[in-house]
Amino acid sequence: MKIPQLIAITFFACGIISSCQVLQCGANKSAFLTKYDAFIDRVDRLDLEVSDEKWKKYDIQFKQYVEECYDYYEADLSTRERRRFWMKTLKYYATRYGEGMLNQLSRKDGISEKIEQNIEDVLDATGRDLEDFVNKNMGEIEDLVKDIGKDVEDWTNKLKEILQE
Repeated sequence: MKIPQLIAITFFACGIISSCQVLQCGANKSAFLTKYDAFIDRVDRLDLEVSDEKWKKYDIQFKQYVEECYDYYEADLSTRERRRFWMKTLKYYATRYGEGMLNQLSRKDGISEKIEQNIEDVLDATGRDLEDFVNKNMGEIEDLVKDIGKDVEDWTNKLKEILQE
């Protein structure tokens, strides 16, 4: 086989592989999140026992979303989007394993460790975002609290007037 043909076949194979990834994960970040939300909603409507064999199909899809698709789009996700993704992931575990959810998450396999680490990261980032917001807007927050205090005082005085009449 000649080198130009080999190069063409290689590009063709790469294109097919990446298009499969796009079909499963979504063409962009927004499509990925929409597809994942729809998947979790579909699973949430299932009425299956924990031991039901039908879970295998959903477990495979779930694993692909968490281990492949998330990694593909992670850099593009905001803290809020990452938090939403991992909360939906916990919802899958709650639906899938019911009362055994914590036992499943405490297993030391790749996916449960990934879930634990990412949830910790998202919570840390959320805390930092909240702290940054408060620090940046402290003056406005203080003014708002003063305004609320004044409004409560005015309402109290009006209420006293009404009750004295």
